[in-house]
Amino acid sequence: MRRIHCTLSVVFLFVSAVTVLAQETGAVSPVPIPVATRSQVYCTGFIANAPVPRDLYVVGGADDDFHSVVRQFAQGESIFISHQESGNLAVGAEYSVVRPANELFLTMHYQQERSNIARLGKPYEDVAQVRVTQVNQEGAVATVTFSCGPIVPGDLLMPFQPRDIPEYTVSSPLDPFVPLDKNKHQGRIVASHNNIGYFGQDTIVYLNLGENDGAKPGQRFRIYKLIPPHMRIFMLSQPTPPETLGEAVILSVQGKSSVAMVVSSYREISAGDFVEAE
Repeated sequence: MRRIHCTLSVVFLFVSAVTVLAQETGAVSPVPIPVATRSQVYCTGFIANAPVPRDLYVVGGADDDFHSVVRQFAQGESIFISHQESGNLAVGAEYSVVRPANELFLTMHYQQERSNIARLGKPYEDVAQVRVTQVNQEGAVATVTFSCGPIVPGDLLMPFQPRDIPEYTVSSPLDPFVPLDKNKHQGRIVASHNNIGYFGQDTIVYLNLGENDGAKPGQRFRIYKLIPPHMRIFMLSQPTPPETLGEAVILSVQGKSSVAMVVSSYREISAGDFVEAE
């Protein structure tokens, strides 16, 4: 048993060393690696085609005798669920706790950011995951099994959907000024997780490409920036090639949008930059 444990440890260290070396030197890694961790995958948020139903929501929880408006619930604690009919809930059922992210995107980092998000649907934050432990005439109780952040009364519940973790192979840096290919899917980074304006590697972003466009988890995209043309004499302009900024890999998809992880960046990336399928 000790020999097996040592062998597995050596293999893990080898894979880790190859990954770090590939990322630092830009060399090709022969070993596929996960795009993100489990915590990252389940805490990305998403843009839903339609609003999440409001029939299931958190009304409170244990150790809250006075129904405090500032009480928050974390992993391992119990929450109380408000629901229309107890028959819709079953002991052992798992749910994702989500929260509308309207206020998060009030700040705009490029022109029409808010309208671009609205065209894709309604943005939500991932808050936690819970498992129903009791259902009776007086209500339903669930235990918080995983948490991205604190749960508060009013948060919504939706049936839990597992999210796979795609893998990718670290590759050499892309051509910094490769021309666009009109035969490939083109899209845009409409926003980033937590609505950051400028970001780099290991940042979650939202693309305006989804299932309706053929986007799939694990698909790779080149990130690029469109540079305004350079002005010449007599009001003539000189076109400027698009500049490659890095790469992103899709983690999950909705009908009109997708969540992606930036896996490499050659310079700063900003909300509003563009993507092209590789």
